[in-house]
Amino acid sequence: MSVKKKTLDVYLEEVFKQFIAIKDDDFSRAQEVFKSVFEQIKQKMGEQCNYFKKYSNQVMYGGSVYDGTKATKMDEFDMDIVIRLPINYDDIIIECDQPGFVRLKIMSAFDNLDKQKEWEQCHKVTRDWRDGDKYLLQNKFRSWMHGIVQKALNEMNGRVTVNGTTYLMTYKESGPAYTVFIRNEENDKEFKLDVDLVPVIRFRLPRWPKGYRKIEKVSLCRDWLVVPKPNKEASGAARGRCWRLSFQDHERDLIKECHHLKKVLRLMKKLRTALKMKAIASYYIKTLFLWKVEKEKKQFWQNNLSFLFTTMLQDFHDALEKKNIPYFWNSKNNLIGSLDPANQKLYTEKLKGVLVSARANDVDKTIFALLEADEILQFKRSEMYQSHSTSLPPAVQTKSSTSSSVTSNTSSQEQGNSQNSQMDDGQAALLKSIICKLDLLTQKMDQQEARLIKLEMAYEQSRKEPQKEIKVMYETNVQAPVDVMLNGNINTVPQIDSEALILF
Repeated sequence: MSVKKKTLDVYLEEVFKQFIAIKDDDFSRAQEVFKSVFEQIKQKMGEQCNYFKKYSNQVMYGGSVYDGTKATKMDEFDMDIVIRLPINYDDIIIECDQPGFVRLKIMSAFDNLDKQKEWEQCHKVTRDWRDGDKYLLQNKFRSWMHGIVQKALNEMNGRVTVNGTTYLMTYKESGPAYTVFIRNEENDKEFKLDVDLVPVIRFRLPRWPKGYRKIEKVSLCRDWLVVPKPNKEASGAARGRCWRLSFQDHERDLIKECHHLKKVLRLMKKLRTALKMKAIASYYIKTLFLWKVEKEKKQFWQNNLSFLFTTMLQDFHDALEKKNIPYFWNSKNNLIGSLDPANQKLYTEKLKGVLVSARANDVDKTIFALLEADEILQFKRSEMYQSHSTSLPPAVQTKSSTSSSVTSNTSSQEQGNSQNSQMDDGQAALLKSIICKLDLLTQKMDQQEARLIKLEMAYEQSRKEPQKEIKVMYETNVQAPVDVMLNGNINTVPQIDSEALILF
């Protein structure tokens, strides 16, 4: 390995340590609070509905916490609540003609529920879950679940106590989930936790949706889930009938024991957030890694962090350039097929800039692409950066020394303060104000860049189709490009070291 590559490895490790890895204390407190709060909510939900009390015995983590790829802050949990149906699952017809989604058709099995003695006290809530053609409706199922959560939280008066600390709870409906926002009272150290409660239906092998691949490497996983999330491409009656598939157990099994994979995945997610690529979901990035796991042997993930980061950055760039990230379980489903062309071009160019920097071993520019403005200042003040910056390659030192005047002035001011006295409150407030303005300026520049790309695309279209008149409305307050300092005006994303799966 070259000396230069070692340098980038050291910097990536330090960025991960300082800005991505979750502190053990934060993880422990979040788990403790969440477990206690959730148990109290679940008990109240059972008091509100006999069906829920009887048929919701299994719950599990989902999302990045479940995968062990949560980053920066332990500020959210995805909790899947498995709801059993009171029938033989062999009577459920699974239709799979829309990639990524299924329809569940239940014929006579549900028709007989009203003849059971528990109909009035328990099963009656299922009466509206099907339409006239016997399809199970995800929107009705989801509304039933949301109603129970709402009643339970109202019953708790939006307050709960854990180990003597009182937490306030608010909530809102968000897609297939019901999000509970947990906050502590003002007289304690700030604590924020957002919990998504997602009702799911579980199926087990040997049943498997037709047209979806089975992975031989996954030997112990038997469960797969359907989630009441509608297909955005569907409309009318079809929208309520579509249930999204989830193979999270299988995906978790695929990425385990792949050495640096989770660390690189967190770095990539942080880069996504830093570059303000809001239209790219974390799951899309995870999918790129799933495809890489299938292609490479597990030893591949033992390569140097810088090599893996650059390799996956190239894959990410190429996928956006082609506007294609195939769903891992059914490649007919392109996860970014509906990505706005202007965003596609903007995101591709941003990734290209970072990729060029990484391949040229421009360490500062590559690293700063992962950080927010305030994090760049913090990183430059760190002992690690101070001790290594003098040993960087000449090209990197030159770029670092010619960074924006605000950054260099702030850095020199910090160094002067360290020799004399600590920054007073007024100076701290001024620095915070400058950082906020830099973030706002960066956002405006990204918006302006997107507008310019759309204008360029409209112009190209008018050249291809001269017979059509294309009218372009120009903005009156277009700001001239600004040299936005900080070697790349880029922000940040998080990640975790825990692989804990908690079952209650």
